[in-house]
Amino acid sequence: MKFLHAMWVWFAFSALLAVLTPRVSSQPQERNSTPKSAAYPAPRWPSYLKKPKSIEEILPHARDLVRNNAGFGGNSPGLGLGLLQAGEEVMIVTDATAEDFVVEALLKALAERGVKAHIVPNYALVGVSKEDAEQIRLKTEIRSAEEGFMEAKYYWIERVFAHPEVPKEWLRLKNPDLYSSLYPKRDEMTPELLSKWKKLSNESVGAAIRDYLQKNPKIKGVYWGHPGGAFYARTMSPLEGKYLGRCSFTNSWEVVSQVSSFPAELWQLIEKKTIAMVTPDVDKVEVQDPEGTNVTWGVSEEMAKRWVRGIYWRGHLLMYPDSATGQYGQDFDNYPKNFPEWIDRSPNAKANGVIAGTNGSGGFWPHMEIHLKDGKITEVKGGGRYGDVIREFQTYPHINDTTYPHYDNPGYWNLWEVALGTNPKYFRNPTDFYGGGTAGVYCLTYERYRSGAFHWGLGNELGHDPGSLGTPKKWKESAEKLNLPDGHDFHIQNYFITYKVHLRTSGKWLTIVDRGHLTSLDDPDVRTLAAKCGDPDKLLAEDWIPDIPGINAAGSYEEYARDPWKYANTRMQKILAGDFRFEALKK
Repeated sequence: MKFLHAMWVWFAFSALLAVLTPRVSSQPQERNSTPKSAAYPAPRWPSYLKKPKSIEEILPHARDLVRNNAGFGGNSPGLGLGLLQAGEEVMIVTDATAEDFVVEALLKALAERGVKAHIVPNYALVGVSKEDAEQIRLKTEIRSAEEGFMEAKYYWIERVFAHPEVPKEWLRLKNPDLYSSLYPKRDEMTPELLSKWKKLSNESVGAAIRDYLQKNPKIKGVYWGHPGGAFYARTMSPLEGKYLGRCSFTNSWEVVSQVSSFPAELWQLIEKKTIAMVTPDVDKVEVQDPEGTNVTWGVSEEMAKRWVRGIYWRGHLLMYPDSATGQYGQDFDNYPKNFPEWIDRSPNAKANGVIAGTNGSGGFWPHMEIHLKDGKITEVKGGGRYGDVIREFQTYPHINDTTYPHYDNPGYWNLWEVALGTNPKYFRNPTDFYGGGTAGVYCLTYERYRSGAFHWGLGNELGHDPGSLGTPKKWKESAEKLNLPDGHDFHIQNYFITYKVHLRTSGKWLTIVDRGHLTSLDDPDVRTLAAKCGDPDKLLAEDWIPDIPGINAAGSYEEYARDPWKYANTRMQKILAGDFRFEALKK
């Protein structure tokens, strides 16, 4: 496979990692002028990326993609198109954001391998026009990463409540100004358009896919859904076994990136080495990041066993016990099969400390801190309107006194998700950054799958009810009775985390992530395999590292943190103009 060079060679980065990291506090500290570049890796952008404009330009990359055996999975399987054999048929469910010339290139590349592809848009499956689907998308997804606070509406209120009109009206009466900012007139829909939006829900499309597969039994399986989307496979029950992976490869930025051609066997070894460090012997975890994150939690022997059983989601490792439980875990050695035993959620993990940052999956907002005690949110500082929504809904009826199924204590406002990216070639996708829809609701989802990046999520979620791989109906029904949320949201992302686990038997600490660098990338076995695939320094180098003033770029973190979009947007505009220099941006 052909791999091109990222902006800096790996040995320079390795030298930086040798320097000790200063301990961070739970409060953002003043960081001015020259960054402590020896402590955190320098910014990086995959300068080889050039947006293609024709089938001819993208076809070589499409050929790499359709020969790759691995794809992003997350909470549903992630099998590469390369596993398809000559003579087989596959269903690819696109949406209104798919680039036509990319789809044509994929069709051609698959045909060259003797694979027949059924390209079926999601809107066509449920009887909605492409024009209406695009209008609905613009009214129900974040317009750009500038509006990160809108994740609270577009995902949480509108998609996590069974009856969103109830929390919507509650907020309107309690805080009219906040309500107006979340529900601008631009998003209003006619009753007809609202009914079509319901047709485009995952549950509706999943059922339509199931029907299509039943009518076309020769089809091996289906690729459908966005990176960051929720539990696609279970909506196809009882045909969840025919779900093969996400359909993010209709975006030209992804296809021409090295994500598409990163060796499957190398990616899987990186993940194997990473999850091997989380064993039943772990009894404590410490997590720190220079944006202010500082969190710890204890792990009992019984909890550690449950955590290990459910830790693996391809490309999205579950690095907190509660994230890994309440589901049938994915079996790494027999992927994508699930273990036959359901993993109990209780007793729950009890994290203490602060999670802090300036962006999540949806986009940017002013610096925010989430304070935790025994796994529960006790205080929310900053975050602008994003933080305001959490603060308001901390007093929502029954949200604090209801004990959800499989929890050992009442309340919704938990730390639920702590997820780790594992592929060094993921990057900040310009399409999503400006609300192009490739990642669905979100604008900064794609980048969180980069190795060493962390993704925090608040609330709670259940992957499966005991006894079923389908949608957890009992869980959802229990929340619906009290008009409570049945899933998590409110994400924070950190890019320079140090994540350590303590072993009870030996008393030793293992560092899984060091200042944003996944340490399994340095494992001798990983480097040996990488050398068989190409240049290990190039293959294992992170293609993208964000620049954050006061951390790994010149400038004041406090100034950046007041309006992070302003800085990030200026940077993206320079990148799209071909300027990859990472000196401090001028005001």
